[in-house]
Amino acid sequence: MTKLTLSTNELEKELLLETKQGNLFRLKRNNAKSQDKKNVWQTLILLSDSRQEVLKNEIVKSKSTTMKSGLRKPTVRGLKTVCAKVVKVTGIKTDGTLKKGYKYVKGGKIVKVAVTTGKAKPVKKKSAKKVVKYKK
Repeated sequence: MTKLTLSTNELEKELLLETKQGNLFRLKRNNAKSQDKKNVWQTLILLSDSRQEVLKNEIVKSKSTTMKSGLRKPTVRGLKTVCAKVVKVTGIKTDGTLKKGYKYVKGGKIVKVAVTTGKAKPVKKKSAKKVVKYKK
């Protein structure tokens, strides 16, 4: 079975279907006449139960990740939380001046600038010189 990312509702629908199927297998096992058929139905019941457990775990995991992502505060680029009450700006020195490689942008934000060392000069290829020998 291929791993697809399903929503919580789709996972719950799949779990309901799997539960109904497991109950049907139990009914068929109880109505089976021979021991071999009962063993086959029991194997299918075990597979269905294990699939139900996997689906339950996926539902719990998907619900917990959506709850966590909803509670998280948006991060501001350029700010770093040192502890719960102290927020530190990343591009400023202790005396208040900008560090090398940072600049102010509109809105009072401080961003890191890509360092450029000037224009990159193209590398010249060395051409092989031909040596011509003259006969005398």
